[in-house]
Amino acid sequence: MASWASFKICYMASFDQTSLRLKYLEIWKEIAIRPTTEECHEDDKDLLSKQIDDLTELSKRCLIARGQLNANLPPHELALDDSLIVQDSGIPNAGKGLFFNPPEDSDIIPCESTICYYTGHWHNNFSQKYLTDKSYLLNVAGDLFVDPGPMLSIKARYINDPLNPVAVNCTFVPDPKNYRCSVVATRDIKAKEEVFVSYGEFYWSQQAIRGTVHSQHCS
Repeated sequence: MASWASFKICYMASFDQTSLRLKYLEIWKEIAIRPTTEECHEDDKDLLSKQIDDLTELSKRCLIARGQLNANLPPHELALDDSLIVQDSGIPNAGKGLFFNPPEDSDIIPCESTICYYTGHWHNNFSQKYLTDKSYLLNVAGDLFVDPGPMLSIKARYINDPLNPVAVNCTFVPDPKNYRCSVVATRDIKAKEEVFVSYGEFYWSQQAIRGTVHSQHCS
């Protein structure tokens, strides 16, 4: 019976191979630098035999490789996730929200603490164009986007925008090296409070409808 350690080694080796394949495919497509025969994945060697690069096929394979990468992402890091619960938001018609639910009601999340991480499937400007649902898509920095939409385990995907600066109690801090944004408290957050962040004007300018303003003032 295989051990977890050996499984993890095989898993990461497969993930790393897919990462390398995606990297050379995107370089090949964008700036026409071909991989060597040794670097090239078996599934792509047919393209090396062509004298002229097939950009349509390269684009297709970039999307396929990115899909394989996103289907096998390593587990994401946790922060205070164990003290966060998903339940009906305090904002009318907003669906689910994220709440601080510590073991002791006297506990708080101190200002400037990392609450959780906004991460998910990894995308660039090219691949994000093919998403049918961009409601969770976030530009971390430059050409890096993350989409937790398909990953229900990402607690940060449930954080709502109250459209009320008084109610906002956290912010997104880009961490592109780790393919995520940190969700950082902008003031102390008390037990049972809902976690709120501003999505920004650009996000709402892309939506067909405006969200509901949360009228409750926070102390």
